[in-house]
Amino acid sequence: MTCEIVIRKARAEDEPFRAALIRGSFASYHRDAFFLFFFQELTLQAGVLCGAVLFIFCGAALRSLLLVPLALAAAVAASVYVAHAALADKRVQEMRKEAVGFVAEYHGPLPADPRLLRPAVLLEEEWTPHHKGPVHTQVVGTASVSELWGPQRAGWLHSLAVHDDDDDSWRGRGAGSCLVRAARVWAAARRWAALHARLSELQPAAGRTLRAAGFRARAAGCRRLLGPHLTLALSHLVLDLATTHADADAECRH
Repeated sequence: MTCEIVIRKARAEDEPFRAALIRGSFASYHRDAFFLFFFQELTLQAGVLCGAVLFIFCGAALRSLLLVPLALAAAVAASVYVAHAALADKRVQEMRKEAVGFVAEYHGPLPADPRLLRPAVLLEEEWTPHHKGPVHTQVVGTASVSELWGPQRAGWLHSLAVHDDDDDSWRGRGAGSCLVRAARVWAAARRWAALHARLSELQPAAGRTLRAAGFRARAAGCRRLLGPHLTLALSHLVLDLATTHADADAECRH
């Protein structure tokens, strides 16, 4: 039986699946965020200072000081979890206010391991269903476009997520790239000047997808999490839509 990933506009009934994808996307880099912030200079200094205070002023035994790194690690892990949960909720709210949303929907047999599949990825208007009878469908990716108001009409590409799990990953199938292309075609058809996106250093896969689609770095900065010593590097990417992209949807075929 053949299998495809169809890129289509999102519908109201897709919202819970899209929200789950966005939250799962943030959860997928909990570990990277933990190591990034645990080994920041400010965090290590806080651990050393806490250990010194316990040893000098509280008379704590040297053996008990081994608990300090564990407590610090627990605090960083909890902070990462809470911060990501808050950011995921914010992205879900932004998704609900989008100008347009897209989903990548798998059509085919129920896969035992998606990593073994090589489905064709195509836009809905190009798709001709080949299946007769019941077929397994699953929303495996999502993206949102919101309008930016300014001197030129432009869009904000956000909430880009493809399902990723250790035992059930749909990344690397071309769904993310085609979601970006679908957003580009939609925005270009409305004569928008550009599409903007913002990424953190914790999202290298999304960065590669956007750069492959033609996004270029416009600016770099950082988000201050705790003063100037605990920060998260950010990149502002822009895709120029001044030229026409009449054949961009054809690129979604694999």
